[in-house]
Amino acid sequence: MPETSVLEVHDSSDESEDEDDVIEEEQIEEYQEMIDELGNFPEKVKINSLSMVAEDHAESKKSARSLYKCIRDPLMSPKVASDRKLPLVYVIDSILKNVKGKFLPIIEEDAKIWMPKVFDVLSDEQRVKLRKVWNIWKEFGVFKESSWKEMGKPFLNADSVVSTAKKVADSKTKAAGILKAPDGSLKLPAALRKEMQILLDEAHEGMSELDKVSLERLADINPDLLVEIKKAAKDVLSSGQSSSSGNTGQTSLPGGGEAALNEPSIFVETRPPELLERSKEWGKIKLDHLEVAHELIGKLQHRIMSEATSEQTHSLADVMQMTGHLAAASVTATQITNLTQRLKDISDGKLPDSSGGNGTIPGGQMFPGAVEDTPNRHFMSIDKTLFTNDGLKKKNDSVIGLLYNVGLPFTSSSDGRRFATQIELSNHLDQLFKKSQLEKSMERTEERGWYISGLVWTGEETATKASAVGAGEGETEATGTSVAEEESDPTKFTVPADESRDRCVICGINFKMVFDNDDGIYKYNNCREIVVLQDEAAVKESESMLVHVTCWRGLGSPVELTSDQALQDAQY
Repeated sequence: MPETSVLEVHDSSDESEDEDDVIEEEQIEEYQEMIDELGNFPEKVKINSLSMVAEDHAESKKSARSLYKCIRDPLMSPKVASDRKLPLVYVIDSILKNVKGKFLPIIEEDAKIWMPKVFDVLSDEQRVKLRKVWNIWKEFGVFKESSWKEMGKPFLNADSVVSTAKKVADSKTKAAGILKAPDGSLKLPAALRKEMQILLDEAHEGMSELDKVSLERLADINPDLLVEIKKAAKDVLSSGQSSSSGNTGQTSLPGGGEAALNEPSIFVETRPPELLERSKEWGKIKLDHLEVAHELIGKLQHRIMSEATSEQTHSLADVMQMTGHLAAASVTATQITNLTQRLKDISDGKLPDSSGGNGTIPGGQMFPGAVEDTPNRHFMSIDKTLFTNDGLKKKNDSVIGLLYNVGLPFTSSSDGRRFATQIELSNHLDQLFKKSQLEKSMERTEERGWYISGLVWTGEETATKASAVGAGEGETEATGTSVAEEESDPTKFTVPADESRDRCVICGINFKMVFDNDDGIYKYNNCREIVVLQDEAAVKESESMLVHVTCWRGLGSPVELTSDQALQDAQY
């Protein structure tokens, strides 16, 4: 039997109303036009205007029904797009909270009819917003409890389905030996959980960050897959070939009879013997990684400087493409420089080598010398269920990782801001450079500084001459180097980039090249110039070379270097 709307029921009290209180047809048509203009977007100004018109006729039951019908007709019509229905619900919500009057009993009686139909045509995202409106009605006590539950049957039924599915999922995980702690986390041994997480990360490969789930969330939405992952993780652990160990080879299932061989886990990778033999050939290749890296860094830096200082004219499209290529080359050169420095530190014993003989380095990276900013796979999974009022109060390592090393790996050395790409960082540095140039061109009022002497202020003595008196206090007698220079940050020392002197003569590692916004040229940082004596007996037989400030300090900060200290001078 079709449901009857409260608008279709004739009420004798409508006839007893004063004709002056009844809304006119022209006003109803204007109100209908305002409803049509609302469209797909719930503009607050338009919703307030519709509520104000309804407030003028809130005490007339007949007028309230006429105005409510203007809202209800498009809400129930199958010809009206679903995107238009949610703004109409917001209009009803505004009338219930701000107007009430005769609208309240009318909507209370009719909402149980249109709420399920609107729920069916809305998307999942729109249903969440509709549920929020429905919950607000309970918080404000708009309707009686029984009426509120009756109009919210679609939400109660959906909750019942989710609850039933969760019970089924819990029973499946419990049957597989996976128990949950009171806080919802899975009770798993550390080694098994680690292996399961690795397999889950491999299954997430190629997916969006927001679509990835945790093991706990997977237990609720797909317990069968969780059971498969646990089975595969146990197989890997029992065979002694953990995915995190970096071993390559054919992974076989543990002895479980013929059934285990016929039904291998979907996560276990098998390789034919000929492929394994061919893989072993890579271990026989002998490469001088440092020498190859030096040559590659030099070519990249030469390309960057030559293209950046070129006076040729290009189209806007070519300029944008070239900027991207130069940015990529700059990042690559910096990364390779970091790798070579890390390799040398490991070989010199400055860093522990945790490779275990399998070609990995600290952090579990397969490429030797991986920099510390390499994204950790621990941050590659985000549990969207934690984005709640209570979940936001807890520390979320995944989100923190995306905000720093993973999501924003490029840091501005000027102000510490982080950026997702090298292009964004370059644009930011360009803005800072323009700002600094503008500040330099501005007129400034000269003021007397703190603790400046009267003779310097009046111009009778220069600041250089006045400071010469205390110069001996800030210098060391042995090297002539100031204490401030000894203690300052090595990255603050810069020298204009020189392709003929692109390596430190002490350690042989290439210098990191950066662009100086103030001077408008490329420079090497952590670098200083020093005199190298080719013959200790003849000071004239000397040459100025570049060294890392850190390497120079490691030798005791000498004023000059001897030929035996400059181990790499023969390579220039």
